[in-house]
Amino acid sequence: MPDHLAVIAALAPDLRDDLTRKSSAKGLAHLAGHLGAIAVCTVLIVLQPPFWYLLLPVQGVLLTFLFTLEHEATHRTPFAQDWLNDAVGRLCGLVLVLPFVWFRYFHLAHHRWTNQPGNDPELASPKPENRRQWLWHVTGLPYWAAQVRLMARLTLGRERQPWLPATAMPRIARE
Repeated sequence: MPDHLAVIAALAPDLRDDLTRKSSAKGLAHLAGHLGAIAVCTVLIVLQPPFWYLLLPVQGVLLTFLFTLEHEATHRTPFAQDWLNDAVGRLCGLVLVLPFVWFRYFHLAHHRWTNQPGNDPELASPKPENRRQWLWHVTGLPYWAAQVRLMARLTLGRERQPWLPATAMPRIARE
């Protein structure tokens, strides 16, 4: 089974270029569609037509998928301009209570030390080990509580991680 690098290397150069070309216009069109879907769901939930509650999981998925955009914005891949990637990443981070600059450092540390215990920051949070823990996890409540605690630590300058450079902390606290 070839890995992703072999698959990419096997592509014709012009096809590879087409698949990896950044386009702010296409990225903004996708973003407009996604934000439009969120807006429609929000309006319908507020208006509460019959069976409106069936839209709650749909809205949850639409909001959760903003994380995908924030993730890609940390790599600066959705849009051709870096400033646009950063602006959209910050917007997603605001909605998700996931500070964009902090997440960029977190995520790049994850790439540097993927699956290395003690180094990969994604391994620091324990994963659910049974059904009860999983059910609690999928409520989202542990996430939101953790994010509020993180925001407090960042704002107060009390977040210390080996992958967070001291020079970035004032910018992170302001965000």
